[in-house]
Amino acid sequence: MDAGTGRQDMMNGRGKKQLSRLELVLEHIKQRIADGSLRPGDQLPPELELARELGLSRTPVREAVKVLAAAGVLIVKHGHGTFVSAGAQASLGQLLLFEIYMKDTTPQKLMEVRLLFERACAELAAQRRTEADLAEMRACIERLRPLAGADPIDFDATVEADLAFHRAIYRAAKNELVETLANFVLTMVSGWLRRSHAHGGLADTVRLHEIMYTMIETRNSGGAREAYGAEVNMEHFRRILEQMGAREDEADRR
Repeated sequence: MDAGTGRQDMMNGRGKKQLSRLELVLEHIKQRIADGSLRPGDQLPPELELARELGLSRTPVREAVKVLAAAGVLIVKHGHGTFVSAGAQASLGQLLLFEIYMKDTTPQKLMEVRLLFERACAELAAQRRTEADLAEMRACIERLRPLAGADPIDFDATVEADLAFHRAIYRAAKNELVETLANFVLTMVSGWLRRSHAHGGLADTVRLHEIMYTMIETRNSGGAREAYGAEVNMEHFRRILEQMGAREDEADRR
């Protein structure tokens, strides 16, 4: 089955679930490594070529490469391209085990794990961020702002912009181990982020990102970690999850 057919099957509901654009790229690259069509040392096709192959924009391709690079599956050599790492198979196995474990849990537990990393990364980012880090965060906010006000809303695009903002914070923490673990958890909750956007949670997301940005910009590590940063963002996410659960319970009773 080629990538286009697989994507269409998912969109038509014939797959197990509808994948986000980020997940589609992740699965495509992981499958090519698993079946041997991409081997250790091989160079990935350029972003634009992969995007065209999957019928997507370059944004989810770029985000997928960042996730897999953080997981040790890919190596990005700036100016040369992206390559499959020597330990890609082992890293994929570890990633699969992590994904299986994380999926067999509740949204609330995922949120608690995410909060641990969000707080740590926000605090470190406020201490260590560079002007380039701030520029990347600002670009993510400005990318999300018009998407949040669009009619109709492209929820795949809003999730990609939302994820990109948080990953920019993780990178600004300047700790590759924390960044890798935080990226794993963020990928696991991406489906819930999409649902929270669709259930009305998008309205406050830009505002909360602005607050987090200000705390990091002013090097207010306590604010970034606590009341004005990660805590507020995660409380917003928790509240949306509870509202979603209540609506679904009500629908089940009808």
